Amino acid sequence: MSKKDESVDMDRYFSDSEYRKKIIAERNRKSAENSSIGKTIWIVTISFFFLVAAIGTGYLYYLYQGLPSIQELENPRTAVASEVRSRDGVVLDRFFIENRTYVSIDNISPNAINALVATEDHRFFNHWGIDSQSLMRLPYYWVRQRFHGASTISQQLARNLYRNIGFDVSVTRKLREMITAVQIENNYTKREIIEMYLNTVEFSNSAFGIESASRTHYGKPASDLTVSEAATLIGQLRAVYAYNPRLFPERAKQRRNVVLGQMALHNFISDEVFRNLREEDIVLDYNPPSRSGRESRYFGEYIRQQVQGWAEENGYDLFADGLVIYTTIDSRLQRHADSAVREQLEGFQRIFEREWTTAGGSYMNRLWQEYPGFLRSFIRETDRYRNAFSKLNTNQESVVFQHLEADEAFVDSLKRARTKLQASFTAIDPSNGHVLAWVGGADYGAQQFDHVHQARRQAGSTFKPFVYAVAIDNGYMPHHRFSKYPVSFIEQTGRMWSPKDPSIPAGPEMVPLREALARSLNNVTVRLLPEIAGAPGTNRVADLQPAARMIRDMAANLGIDMSRSPAYPSIALGTAEVTLLELVSAYTTFANQGVHIKPIAITRIEDKEGNILVEYFPEYSQEAISPETAYMMVDMMRGVIRGGVNYHGTGVRLRNQFNVQQDVAGKTGTTQNSADNWFVAMMPHIVMGSWVGGEDRRIRFPTNSPSSIGQGARTALPIVGQFISNVTSDPEAPWSTEGFSPPPGFVMPDIPLASDETDTRRGRIGW
Repeated sequence: MSKKDESVDMDRYFSDSEYRKKIIAERNRKSAENSSIGKTIWIVTISFFFLVAAIGTGYLYYLYQGLPSIQELENPRTAVASEVRSRDGVVLDRFFIENRTYVSIDNISPNAINALVATEDHRFFNHWGIDSQSLMRLPYYWVRQRFHGASTISQQLARNLYRNIGFDVSVTRKLREMITAVQIENNYTKREIIEMYLNTVEFSNSAFGIESASRTHYGKPASDLTVSEAATLIGQLRAVYAYNPRLFPERAKQRRNVVLGQMALHNFISDEVFRNLREEDIVLDYNPPSRSGRESRYFGEYIRQQVQGWAEENGYDLFADGLVIYTTIDSRLQRHADSAVREQLEGFQRIFEREWTTAGGSYMNRLWQEYPGFLRSFIRETDRYRNAFSKLNTNQESVVFQHLEADEAFVDSLKRARTKLQASFTAIDPSNGHVLAWVGGADYGAQQFDHVHQARRQAGSTFKPFVYAVAIDNGYMPHHRFSKYPVSFIEQTGRMWSPKDPSIPAGPEMVPLREALARSLNNVTVRLLPEIAGAPGTNRVADLQPAARMIRDMAANLGIDMSRSPAYPSIALGTAEVTLLELVSAYTTFANQGVHIKPIAITRIEDKEGNILVEYFPEYSQEAISPETAYMMVDMMRGVIRGGVNYHGTGVRLRNQFNVQQDVAGKTGTTQNSADNWFVAMMPHIVMGSWVGGEDRRIRFPTNSPSSIGQGARTALPIVGQFISNVTSDPEAPWSTEGFSPPPGFVMPDIPLASDETDTRRGRIGW
């Protein structure tokens, strides 16, 4: 018997059957209890095992759910800025969520790569995604409260590239990061990992990727980074704000020196180089990311409007897919155009303000006296005016004006803001419609309204060539003469329409069309209308309608949208509203022997790998006017620049002031109220145009000013003149001095007629 049975009375056990049954029952009960406990323990053990297995399986499932898919690993998606490039490869503008330009490792300075490896992961080329030596030392560091992350470059790339991994401090995030790092190492080479890393990380000043960081901080590509510059940028990666060299230069210098020290420690640079570089101050060539690579914002916004619809239809994100949009712009011409607009406009603004201000008077006091309604109309458009009624608890406008006009600072600020001048410039190649330069205004940051293609203003005298083109098409020649004196016409209401020149030039009464166009004579232009309409000698406005329709149709054939311009006879004097882009495009027809080509600004769009997605080609139209008419118009507009034997053309300043001696034709334009000034110049290889006027279209130039600033020849022409002067002085800029050539076999019918001589072909000289 066992020791458990030692307390049993053995004699009684064998002699007393009842006692024996009792002992056996007790033994069976205890055995059953022991068996039940064993089963319970076994069940609990098995259950615990399955519970742990289930939790582990669930955690592993949860862990792997947060990992990037195979497709994501093979095709990592990073928001890359789309670029607008000139035809010579210069970045003009960028569209982005994150200011990032992706570049290959071959276009990244080795200094940046060395600085990264030395600082972030000096065993990078020897591990498989996880640095086991660093991991083994982690407990030691943690005990000493030195919280080293032990993340390799591959691990950092994992959390930068795949945002679902997250950035929280947890075991789960760390495990996901490590697993993904191993997967990255299995899918990519070390060079590819370095390339992806430097293209994805964020640097200071909202620059994403090494290329954008280099251009933002140093105004150069990443391939040109020096050792010190590379160390400064890589040093930012620990804390992009704390080590921002623009905000905290001393702190950034200390961090840069840490990076340089690591580079020396791991033999990327010598100790001597380290000692020399650590004493240098940080020198930046800072370009704000909002402007870096965004030198042509007006043109860039025009391109965005042209491309946005195509991108959406074809499943591309213009702000994240890294598209490369090649344009027709030449960066050298664009640079000179920007300079001409900016510099000339600064001078115009000073003169404009001075001539509206009397000696000792307040800011532009003459303007407010001459146009007393302007100031209150400006006030009505402000938020302060709209909010003043409730603020002052009144519905009386007079009370609001009294309150606001008493605030001298507010009134002065409003006056200065609303009297800003604006200017625009564009240039087009007449042979193919390529837009070569585009400046929509002085400062996109201050005024986003584009005066090249958005602003519609009255064309003034720049519209007259379309009138003369109709006359030439109807048999009139440059030598035909008309009276220089005004003429009046009777409207249906009985009123008189009496357009006239401000003054009548000296000389003979009868003026050739060539001279009339060169001197921009309204009286001669108006006298052409009944001749064009086939109603010579008429005195009724109604009889001029056919001529007005012919002029409108001519302008439309040359590319101007005339849908908003009714065919009134006043259209001959430039009352139609046009954009600068339309006007310059129309003039290209004259320079292109009568063939109009719709302006084109984009040549092709590529994806970020360089695959061509779509190409664009010029839209050639049929002959809008004959080559002979086109050449005669060019020849007549030469007179605007050259003048004649006994007269000066309105554009003579192009030669006298800017010394433009090559073959050029053009036309100046000024609206009746001196609000808009224009000038268009033509050469065989380029047609250029400029507009100058008030940012607010109510603003106008003073009449009879000493400087004549309110004339196209005094404001718009100098912008074109400076552009030509700058470009011809630049040996790298594309330019031609070739002159216009007449059509084959054409001889200019420029035979002068005496004032009393009859034109036998037409039967009259003019009237």
